[in-house]
Amino acid sequence: MGKAKVFIVSYESQANHKVYFCDYESQQRNHQIISPGELVKYESQADIKVFIVQYESQATIKILRKNFPN
Repeated sequence: MGKAKVFIVSYESQANHKVYFCDYESQQRNHQIISPGELVKYESQADIKVFIVQYESQATIKILRKNFPN
């Protein structure tokens, strides 16, 4: 599989995955789903739709900010 095309949605109910930004490499979980990847401008272009959550316990993907697609 090539690069994942990622779109950040505004509402949790629209997302395929919930993302939490962790502080350490060892805390990352399921990050390979969206990294390597690229952010797309339109929802229709996306393979994966993500919602950024505030708490680690809510997340299905935990990733370092530097590894998040840009």
